[in-house]
Amino acid sequence: MPCDLWALDTMSRVTAINHFNVTVTDMDRSLRFWRDLLGLDLIGRGVVEYEHLNEITGLEDARIEWAELGLPNGGMIEVFQYHRPKGKAVHPNTQDPGCTHVCLEVTGIDELVDHLQRHGVKTRSPGAVMIPSGSWRGVRSIYVLDPDGVTVEFIENPSASSVG
Repeated sequence: MPCDLWALDTMSRVTAINHFNVTVTDMDRSLRFWRDLLGLDLIGRGVVEYEHLNEITGLEDARIEWAELGLPNGGMIEVFQYHRPKGKAVHPNTQDPGCTHVCLEVTGIDELVDHLQRHGVKTRSPGAVMIPSGSWRGVRSIYVLDPDGVTVEFIENPSASSVG
C-alpha cells in the first residue's frame, strides 16, 4: 500500500518513465558508448538556446548540445553537454547520497560485458553476478561506468539467459 504522507488527489499520478538524463563532457565520446557500444537508436541531436530551458534548469544563458537515444519498449536516454555555462566533472561513488544509476534489462549479458570490456569500459566486477535469493533470485547483474563515470546497471532475467 502506498504511503499517504503526501497523498495526491486522484488526478495526480506517475504514469511512466519518459527519460533518464546524463550530463557529459564530450558528446561524441558519450555517443560512442550509448549508441555505438550499447546499440541504442539515436532519435535526435542538436544544440539549443531557449529561454524556457533557462527557466527549467535555473541557469542563465544556457547553451546545450543534446542527443536522445531511444530505449526498447519506450523511454529514452537524454544526453546533455552544457557548452554554457560550463560545469565541472563530479566523481560519484555508488554509496554517495545523491548518486544515481540507470538499470537496463538485457539479454546475452556475458557477451555484452565482454564486448564492453574489450572496448575499455570499466566494470565494478569482473562479470555479471547471480543474485542467489529473494525476489530477484536468478537475476544476473553488473555495474559498468559510462565515459563520465555514470553507473549503468545491466540485468538479465533468468528467462532471458535461457533463450538462445
